[in-house]
Amino acid sequence: MSETPRLYANIGAEEGEPPQRASTGRAETAVAQAWRALFEPPLYAWLEPAGQLFAWLNTDAARAQAKDAGVALAGADPAIVRRVHDKAFAHEVACRESLLPPELARAIAVLDPESLRDADAGVAAIAAALAAWPEALRARFTLKPRFGSSGRGRVAGTAGVADTPEIRGALPRLAERGGALLEPWCERTEDLSASLRIGAAGEILLLGTTRQWLTPAGLYRGQRGTFDTKARVTADSPHDERLREAAVVVARAAFAAGYVGPAGLDAFAYRSADGSIALRPAVEWNARFTVGLVAIGLLRRHRAAIVKAFRLRAPERLAFHFGLEAPPAGWPTARETIRTFPIRPGGVDSGPALVLARDRETLEQELGEAPA
Repeated sequence: MSETPRLYANIGAEEGEPPQRASTGRAETAVAQAWRALFEPPLYAWLEPAGQLFAWLNTDAARAQAKDAGVALAGADPAIVRRVHDKAFAHEVACRESLLPPELARAIAVLDPESLRDADAGVAAIAAALAAWPEALRARFTLKPRFGSSGRGRVAGTAGVADTPEIRGALPRLAERGGALLEPWCERTEDLSASLRIGAAGEILLLGTTRQWLTPAGLYRGQRGTFDTKARVTADSPHDERLREAAVVVARAAFAAGYVGPAGLDAFAYRSADGSIALRPAVEWNARFTVGLVAIGLLRRHRAAIVKAFRLRAPERLAFHFGLEAPPAGWPTARETIRTFPIRPGGVDSGPALVLARDRETLEQELGEAPA
């Protein structure tokens, strides 16, 4: 039997399986390329034995692919995945475990698909929820699908007005995506994620934390953080410890619901109404592979080359960037303070790559703090 497992790269399957979707974007193609590189020999022990099919997201279509190939589907049953991958699950756990800042705990509303299928009823439900919010929170709000990825499918609102053409037009689509979460729009200062793997006996392997690199609209572009000689990855954030604690709490709840396999917890820091920085440590639970997990895995795969290139010694840490595509000027050329490690063999190009730098300032000066 081949040492290389079978792969089903259904990136973005929250919005439909690849054959059923109108097109596959450049970002999804880059994610698939990087994810496949994670499975090149030698395999990590936590990826489990060969002879299974690994899907990006375990769905009914992924299970059918595994059955056709005559192998087992690695990870949890698709029905369990759908239960815990629902954004309402993370919200439910966050409320139960007091992981939400009080101002948000009183505002976020879960909307079932049935309440959104009739436009008048959907608008009325949204208006009723908004009416209970403090005026400051109603200034900007968002409806996001309970099943979605990379920030797609969100609908924005302002001034507490629920009845707009944009919102009415989005309700059928949100209903098809499992309903929606109604949330205040927060002025984010950091987007964070924790990457984990939950074993069959409930053991939780916390692989690392990273900072997500997003556009101002919230579209995903990559990951950043720090890296040491043992390939330990952190987000280089003052919120790292709280994020790790929240990740374990949500992971235990997911395991109690039957989930095993790779996962990620998204979080963000934001500016609260009084101007202070607050953390929302449990925003979304991704019951699947994540780009953060891929970035951590690829950093570990390149560990020896990175350590050698920088003559890295403990307790030194490097700043890293994992991007899905190069900036307009291209990936940085190698010099003493910065190096690029392309994911695709054959040299530096516009595809996904790891960039390592001596410090965060060098990295941000070369690549920018936010994508253009």
